[in-house]
Amino acid sequence: MITRFSIFKFIFSVCLLNFLFAQDEEDQGGVSPSQDLYISFDQTSGNTNNLVTGAEYIFSLVGDMGSLKDTEFSFSLAGNYATLEETPYALDGNIHTQFDLWANQKYSPFFFYDYSFDRSLGLINRTDFGIGGKIRFGKIFSLSYAYMFEEEEYDSVETFSRHSFRPKVKLVLADGNFFFDYRAFYKPRVDDFEDFLLENILVLSIATFYEALSVDVTLKHSYNSKYEGDNKVLKPLDEWESQYDPDYGDYVAKETFYKDTDLSVSIGFSLAF
Repeated sequence: MITRFSIFKFIFSVCLLNFLFAQDEEDQGGVSPSQDLYISFDQTSGNTNNLVTGAEYIFSLVGDMGSLKDTEFSFSLAGNYATLEETPYALDGNIHTQFDLWANQKYSPFFFYDYSFDRSLGLINRTDFGIGGKIRFGKIFSLSYAYMFEEEEYDSVETFSRHSFRPKVKLVLADGNFFFDYRAFYKPRVDDFEDFLLENILVLSIATFYEALSVDVTLKHSYNSKYEGDNKVLKPLDEWESQYDPDYGDYVAKETFYKDTDLSVSIGFSLAF
């Protein structure tokens, strides 16, 4: 079983690797590092008190790393937090690191580590180790497959394996001033294809008057078959919705179930440095 202590050790190791690569930048002439920081913030007060915050940091190295030619190392950290009338209704985060060999060639093997949580979905944590490969079809389209070893915790902890199929479309237009990235993930369990995760992500990035600053629009759609159809799972009592009861003359809590589909749209600024 993957312990939280081992996860923290892994995160520390990745951050240390990030620092060491940054320090050796001058000695790694064939390596091109990049960093991106995305921040979003929205607050309303008065008749409605609402707070929505989000942030994402991405670090990557692309190039020749010793005997490893045309290789990419990436690390990302993201999270969101939102409250309504000082009551949290969204709390999620994700840590992802990946190593791609021959990243820009027609065939590219890779492996990755991913840790995520989403309290609004009842997901306490999900940890994945995956290994797979990618094939490119021209400069725009690519298709990848990965075999993942997963530990997932909702009410209890389960350990199993998943497939991951991911088509991707990437376009860079107007001399790099407009960026379009669409990718879809289909992740069925190896032992049960009716138990699956589905995610669609569309990112539009538009350059501004300042070269390192861009406006990013991100659309996300996710589906979890765990909550599909008759698979009704109740939320915790403190997350139940309220409904006015004329007989009682007040608002009362009503049973609220997790939904199988989530949609989100976010607009913010991304700073490359």
